[in-house]
Amino acid sequence: MPHININGVTIAYEVFGEGSPMVWTPGGWFPRDNWVYLNAGCLSSQHTVVLWDRRNSGASDMRIEDAPSEFHFWADDLHYLLRALDLSPAYLAGGSNGCVFSLLMAHRYPEDVKGLILIDPPTDDSAILRPLVDAHYFDLANVAETHGMRAVIAHSTEAWVRIVTGTSKPEAFDWLLNWVAETIAMNPSNRDRFLAIDPQQFATITRKWGNFHFTGRLHFGGLSDEDIQRITAPALVAHGFDPIHPRHTAESLHRLLPNAEWIEFADHYPRETLEQMAASDALWTEKAILTMPLIRKFLQRIEVQ
Repeated sequence: MPHININGVTIAYEVFGEGSPMVWTPGGWFPRDNWVYLNAGCLSSQHTVVLWDRRNSGASDMRIEDAPSEFHFWADDLHYLLRALDLSPAYLAGGSNGCVFSLLMAHRYPEDVKGLILIDPPTDDSAILRPLVDAHYFDLANVAETHGMRAVIAHSTEAWVRIVTGTSKPEAFDWLLNWVAETIAMNPSNRDRFLAIDPQQFATITRKWGNFHFTGRLHFGGLSDEDIQRITAPALVAHGFDPIHPRHTAESLHRLLPNAEWIEFADHYPRETLEQMAASDALWTEKAILTMPLIRKFLQRIEVQ
């Protein structure tokens, strides 16, 4: 697995295929997963596909430093990664938080973006986001402030053990608590980095990152309407099928982007297929299968322009 040092942070990445460059960013705060590998496999015959672990996830380094959100330094990291690999400009693709990140990247580094594939923009409802953000940021901030960084590692590890042993309960959101333990397991040097962090600094910064999600504009990457309207790269927007990724946020994003196309799944697939997909436990896999033919057509249209 290749690694590259960017701004003092080692980023883990993989490159597949040949052709116009493309970056797939996972949803949530997760490392490379089956969803991005599936998309890479489908597109690597026509594109050079980059998969990466953003800092503070997977096999990349952990670094807690002040910024308005994690999305901001992820954009800086990808900018330098693309330049180091000589793969700029690239198509940026992602779902949920990967969609948010891609938008912010297009705003901060438009010269790096050839096109956007924006899947499942997240909700603008803070009440729905609250338990997710609490689990990922605020719960661990509270543990750090009260008991220190070793307790954060232990708390995250307990959540991961519950996931692995099948004893996790949905309301516990263990799948959002386990990130500290997971990134230490995938990059053991992260343990010493984590223990070196001042607990109060960790709590203050992660709460700041968490609060970024409650602006009501998360699906826009925190950007203003005017900022979104300045993103002129060709874009493909696909709506979600669940409360965390509602249709209306995708529609509002599509209306503002000046060069965006809309995927209306009902125009391509029967209602029964869409209902089965929405009810599936393998939602992202099902969504990738349905979306891929439409993504291919979108990319082909841009490539011949």
